[in-house]
Amino acid sequence: MNVEIIKDNIQNKNFMMLFASAVFMCGILGCFYNSAIISGAIITTILTILLYLRIFDIKKIILFVMIFYAGFFLTFFKTQNYDSLVQYTPAKIELTGRITSIPKKNEYNKIKFILETNTVDKKELKAKTLVTISDAQNLKQPLNIGENISLSGNLRKPFTSTNPSQFDYSAYLRNFNIFTTLYAQPEDITILKSKTSYKWKFLGKLNETRNRILDTHSKYLKSPNLEILGGIVFGDDAISPPDYIKNSFINSGLLHILAASGMNVALIYTFWFFILRFLGVPFKPRVLSGILIIILYTLMTGLGASVIRAALMLIFVLIGKLIDRDAHSIALLSFVAALMLIYNPAYINDVSFQLSFMVTLGLLLSVNVISEKLPDVPDWIKVPIIIPIIAQIWVAPIQMFYFNSFSLYSIFANIATVSLLSIISFGGFLSSVISIFQPLADFTCFTFDFYLNILLNILVWISNFFANLKYCLLQTTHPSIIQIIIYYAMIVGATFLFKYNKFKQAFLTILTVSAILFITTVRPVSHNLEIIAFDVQNADSFLIKTPANKYFMIDTGKAPYQSGNSQAKIIMLKYLKDRGIKNLEGVIVTHFDNDHSGGTTEFITGTKVKTLYLNSTKTDTQTGADIYKAVRQNHQRYKIAQNNKEIYHEKDFKITTYKANITGKDESNGNSIITLVSYKNFDMLFMGDAGIEAFNQVKNNIPHDVEVLKVGHHGGPNVVDNDMLEHLKNRISLISTGINYFGHPNKGTLDVLRNTEILRTDLLNSVKITSDGNSYKTYSYSPDKKKYQAISAFQIK
Repeated sequence: MNVEIIKDNIQNKNFMMLFASAVFMCGILGCFYNSAIISGAIITTILTILLYLRIFDIKKIILFVMIFYAGFFLTFFKTQNYDSLVQYTPAKIELTGRITSIPKKNEYNKIKFILETNTVDKKELKAKTLVTISDAQNLKQPLNIGENISLSGNLRKPFTSTNPSQFDYSAYLRNFNIFTTLYAQPEDITILKSKTSYKWKFLGKLNETRNRILDTHSKYLKSPNLEILGGIVFGDDAISPPDYIKNSFINSGLLHILAASGMNVALIYTFWFFILRFLGVPFKPRVLSGILIIILYTLMTGLGASVIRAALMLIFVLIGKLIDRDAHSIALLSFVAALMLIYNPAYINDVSFQLSFMVTLGLLLSVNVISEKLPDVPDWIKVPIIIPIIAQIWVAPIQMFYFNSFSLYSIFANIATVSLLSIISFGGFLSSVISIFQPLADFTCFTFDFYLNILLNILVWISNFFANLKYCLLQTTHPSIIQIIIYYAMIVGATFLFKYNKFKQAFLTILTVSAILFITTVRPVSHNLEIIAFDVQNADSFLIKTPANKYFMIDTGKAPYQSGNSQAKIIMLKYLKDRGIKNLEGVIVTHFDNDHSGGTTEFITGTKVKTLYLNSTKTDTQTGADIYKAVRQNHQRYKIAQNNKEIYHEKDFKITTYKANITGKDESNGNSIITLVSYKNFDMLFMGDAGIEAFNQVKNNIPHDVEVLKVGHHGGPNVVDNDMLEHLKNRISLISTGINYFGHPNKGTLDVLRNTEILRTDLLNSVKITSDGNSYKTYSYSPDKKKYQAISAFQIK
C-alpha cells in the first residue's frame, strides 16, 4: 500500500482530532490510576516514532505533549480524594442538604439519591453522600430533585476492593466526588421549606412531569411493558424493570434497550424531521425544532453519558447545517468526547460513556466502508444489518472486560428489533410530550399505549426467544487492557485495508492478531497448591487450587441482604469468571449458618459443581432449605460429609473431612465439617465454626505439625487452646473476619495464638497461601497495586 496514502489518512482532520482526544484521555487515565509515568512513556514513544517517520513535525509533537499534561492536571485539580464527611464514619448522624440527583426507586422499595450537605450535626459542612432509604413505600411524601431535606441515618464508608476481581464501590463513587454512604428510614426524613434557585425548580418540575406522565402510562401499560417504555423514553433511573426482564435482555444482548441511549436520540430526531418534511415545514424550522426536541429528550432522560454524547454531536451537526458548514463526523465525536471530559473527567470511568463512544467510533469508521462494497444491496436492507454487526464487534471487548460475558445471538436479536425499537422510541416520546399538557394526557396515553403495548409484547417475545436458546450467553475470561488495545488496533487496521480493497491482507491481519489474542489468554500452569481466603467480612469462603489444577471451594460467604448481591456473586464467582474457571471438583459447605453457606445456591446455578459436600440433611434454616431446593431443581450431586473420610486425592495431594458429634446449644457450629488439605509435607486445617470440643473428638485422626490453621468461628471464644496448638504445632493462624457485633476475634483467642503468625482478613484483605509441598508463602491483596504482595515465606522442616 502506498505510504503516502497512510500519511494522508493520519494527517487528515478526523485522525488528528481523534489522536488529540486519545492523548487527552491518556493524561486523564494517568491521573486517575496513578500511572502518569507509564502513560507518559507510551505517548512519548508513539510521538517519537511519528517524529522520526516525519509524519508529525516538532510543533505538533509539542502540542500533543501539552494536551497530555492538560488532561492530567485538569483531572488532578477537578477530582477529590477525600472530603470532610469521611471523618464522621462510622456513626449515626443528622444532616441537612439538597437532593441533587433524581431519586431512583428499585423493585425492592429502596430509594437512592445524592445529597449535597449543608450541615452535619448542626455544623456547617459542604460535601456529598449517597443516601439509601429503605421501605420507601412508607415515605410521607415523595422526594424530588432540588428539595432541601433533613435526615438522620448511619453514615458509612463504601466498600473497597479487598479481593481480586471485586468491584470497587468506593472508587466508583469517587467519580462523583462521593466518599460516604448514608442509610436511613422513611421516618428519619423531613422535607424543609426553603428558597430554591430556578435551576432546581426547573429540574424538580421536569421530574414531577416525568413521573406524572409515567403514572398516566401505568393506567394502560402493565409490567414489564411499562418499565421497558420508561427505560427507553425516560432513562434507566425512571422505573426499574423486574429481574426476569433484565436477565432476558442480558442473555439476548438487548440490555441497552432498557436505558435511553444515543440510538434513541437519533431515532427520535429522524422521525421528527421526516414528519415535519412530510407536512411541508421549511428546512430551518425543522432543524431548529429538532434541536429543541433533542434538548427536551436529553433532560427527560436524566442526562446519561451516552445520551449527552449523541445530543451534543447531533446539535453541533445541525448547527453546522444551519450555517452551511459540514461537520467531520470523527472529528466531531472526538471534540464532543473532549468537551465532556473537560466538564467532568470522571466520565472516562463511566461504562456507558466508554460503550457509547467506542460503538459510535466503530460505526463512523466502518459503516460507509462496508456499505460501499455492497452497491447492489438497497440501503433499507443492508444498513439495519450492518449497524448491529459492527456495533457488536466494537462493544465485545468492553462487555467481556466488565461483565465476563458475550451474547452469542446479540447480532440477530438487534437486527430483529432495530425497526421495532425506532417506532417504540418515537411513539413513546411523542405520546409523553403531548401528555405534558394534562387535559390531553389520558386520551393520548390510551391511544398510543394500545399500539405500543402490542409492539412491546413483540419486543419481549423476541428477547425471550433468543434468551432461551442454548449457549445464548457465553462466559468469558477477563481481557487485559493490552489485549483490548490490540483488538481495536486489529479492527481499525482491517477496516483500513478493506477500504482500499486489500481483502487478503485484511483477512490475514484478523487471523494473525486473533491467534495472538488467543495465545495471550493462555495462562502459565502452576503445579503448586494455592489457597485463597477471600475477604468476606465476618464470614468464610476459601478457594483451593490443587497441584493438578482442580478447584474446590470451602464455604460460600453470606447470602444477599434484601435487594443486595450475595458475596458469592460479586467476589468469588467474579474471580472464577475472570480466570475462565467454570468447573469445580467440589464445594464443601461446613454448615448451614448464613455466613458460611449463603452463596451456595449461586455456585450450584453459576458453575458446574461435581460434588457438593454438606454436613447435614436438616432444612430447619432458610439457607439449608434454599440449598436443598437448588439441589433438587438442578439435579446437583451431593454427599453428606463423614468423619475421617478422604474425599479427593491426586499425586501427593489429598483432602480429608472430619466431623464431630456435638449436641446442645453449640450443635450447629460444633458439627461443622472440618477439612484437612495435604500436599506432600504441607498441611492446612480448616475448622469451619467448630471449636475446642469438636477438635478434641476428632484430633486422634488429625496429624501433628499442621503448617496453617484456619481458626474456627472467626476467632471467637472457645475455638482454640494451648493443647490444640501443642497438637497442631501450626506456625500460621488464619482468621476470616470483619466488622461485627460479636467481638470477633476474641481477645482471649488472640492471646492463645500470640506465638503464631496471625493473618486476619479484616487487616490484610484477601490472603493467599501457596506451597510446593516443601515450603510455603503467604500473601495479602493490595487494592492499590491490584495484586497479591508477599508477607512471609517458610521452609517445612
